[in-house]
Amino acid sequence: MFVADNTLPLPLPLLRTRQRCSEAFRRLKRSDRREALRQFEKRFGRTPSLKAPRTWSEKLTCLKLDADRPIFRDLADKLAVRDFVAQRLGQQHLIPLLASNPVLTRDMFEALPEQFVIKGNHGSAMNRIVTDKSALSFDELKRQTDGWLSRNFYMGSRETQYRNIAPQLVVEQLMLDDGGNIPADYKFHCFNSAEQSHCIIQVDSDRFNGHCRDYFTTDWQRLPLKVKYANSSASRLPTRPDNLEALIECAKNLSQGFAYVRVDLYSLQGQVYFGEMTFTPGSGFERFEPSHFDEQWGEYFDLEHQLSLHTREDLERARLAQL
Repeated sequence: MFVADNTLPLPLPLLRTRQRCSEAFRRLKRSDRREALRQFEKRFGRTPSLKAPRTWSEKLTCLKLDADRPIFRDLADKLAVRDFVAQRLGQQHLIPLLASNPVLTRDMFEALPEQFVIKGNHGSAMNRIVTDKSALSFDELKRQTDGWLSRNFYMGSRETQYRNIAPQLVVEQLMLDDGGNIPADYKFHCFNSAEQSHCIIQVDSDRFNGHCRDYFTTDWQRLPLKVKYANSSASRLPTRPDNLEALIECAKNLSQGFAYVRVDLYSLQGQVYFGEMTFTPGSGFERFEPSHFDEQWGEYFDLEHQLSLHTREDLERARLAQL
């Protein structure tokens, strides 16, 4: 049996290649840090504390600069995450997958039904809801999806979990309620630490016509918090879903082992469906009104635990330790 002698020096060409790669990676990390700081300062008018982060925004900035790890990369990938969800919750909570491919082909397009949702797996804001395929040409959708696939989402705000995701197109069944409407989107901000857990529910309503955003506790008390979009008026306030407990249970199950993650879920005819998992919402640039919620969420967020995760095995050990 051959046993490598690790005491032998590396050949000079290989050593030089390794040194060049190492230096290139260090330059990239320095570039990421400078750009993230510049964007944070532009957004908030102050320099974030990355050595001793206190607010949620500061901690998300720290996380996104150090999130190019297998576990964060796998779960930020909108295709790869499906395996994790099936393992944790079961296949019944996944929206049916119609197709996935590195590029849109004519055969793929022609095989799709009249209604579907198509998106890129490697970032955010790369999706299209198709309600009538007959009104859409292959060439139009091809141009749009090629644009998504050519985009390196990580470069926008240096969310490093997206840096090495291989771009693919994901096509899912379009889920509509009895009225033909897209169901409500429930986003669960889940915080877990050794001492306690917190869950804050974000509800985005009328996303395509007068977008409103509201935040609730797990017993459906609205919080006096505004982020990016106006709160709903009293007459349009989102109602408590009948299956709220089931939604919360699914979110907690998926978030076990993580110090923080946002779990997006849909409720349709009493069934819970998975949307996505997000580790750095808004890239840490969302402005809280009033600002003390940024500090409160920062208190909930055990960043050191989050940065200790490297693999799914690490995550599973952390999850089992909480049971």
